[in-house]
Amino acid sequence: MAKPQSLAQQFFDAHVVPNHDSWLTHPTDLRLAMNAAVSLYHMADHFWHTFSATEPARVFVTGNSGQFRMELAKRNNQYSLLRDVAEAHKHMKLDRSARSVTEARQTAVGSTGFGEAGYGTGPYGGGPSIIVELDDGTKQHLSYLAKTVNELWESMLK
Repeated sequence: MAKPQSLAQQFFDAHVVPNHDSWLTHPTDLRLAMNAAVSLYHMADHFWHTFSATEPARVFVTGNSGQFRMELAKRNNQYSLLRDVAEAHKHMKLDRSARSVTEARQTAVGSTGFGEAGYGTGPYGGGPSIIVELDDGTKQHLSYLAKTVNELWESMLK
């Protein structure tokens, strides 16, 4: 008999994967991008509530889901930046000191020139995508952040 899926796995399969896949079919749709980013970010809450009581090491022995999100952001730069994008989208403007993005408008459809974002992190051959402009002026492709955070959750769910 197969082991039943955890609640975290159920959320991942029912929300994270479909939101991410829908966005991939329309890579410049900001609404779909934000749905994907927000579900990837909130996966932490589902993960913490699923494993905190039975496997505390999986959630870094944190006392609540907020502490787990903060610890995960310390350990994973892509999750940290995705958190800033999702929270800026929700609140329009962030005022906490530890952030890389301050306002929702820093995430928009755009493109990057040669050397403006990491090699291989955006659409092949350039072209429009969802770009995150960090407070320091550097740019990131949101699709790369989402892909790496999605892979993080896949590895943590194993």
